[in-house]
Amino acid sequence: MIDLYSAPTPDGWKVSIALEELRIPYAVHPMEACSGERLAPDFLRVSACACSPTIVDHDAAGFSVSDAGPVLVYLAERSGQLMPSDAMGRSRVMQWLMLPVDAADAAKTGDAKAARAEMLRLFALFDHHLQGADYLAGAFSIADIAHWAWMRMHAWSDVDMHRFNALARWLQRVAARDATLRGLRALPSPSLERPAEHVWKVKSILLR
Repeated sequence: MIDLYSAPTPDGWKVSIALEELRIPYAVHPMEACSGERLAPDFLRVSACACSPTIVDHDAAGFSVSDAGPVLVYLAERSGQLMPSDAMGRSRVMQWLMLPVDAADAAKTGDAKAARAEMLRLFALFDHHLQGADYLAGAFSIADIAHWAWMRMHAWSDVDMHRFNALARWLQRVAARDATLRGLRALPSPSLERPAEHVWKVKSILLR
């Protein structure tokens, strides 16, 4: 049994979707993205680095793992799924998983132009790769989960997905998986409609 502490952000969805893919029983402890809950003493006892999402694995003596990337790797290695066992296959997944997403940093500064430019660069990169592949690193993996969770928010930047046909098909492919739907329901999604004056503040949270 795993406890998941998270807000409904892309990082949180990465973990809930992975847990659903792996069919690992878990309980959600909802957090507010904009609150100071991460510095509360009760949460610091769970996550010493005050990072969300955090999991506590009660099948491993209460071992805790914080931040989406480390959690995804831990879950994949724990289960022997969503990550190849051979060195080259594992490296392919890790290369995509660790690809920097600098659009989030630009969004946090309110620099709409820089964030949009970086997002378009990444969309073009992914689209080119996915023209010859169904998934990012061969078989479906934690890399697909990690990037799908934030790329699904493309509507925030008014990206014309007709320019990125292969990427659009990949987004639909991952979205259609039963585990993806269950993972999103586990952490209810905020509305994609927000008054304009709030967009960049919310983006800085949802893109992290």
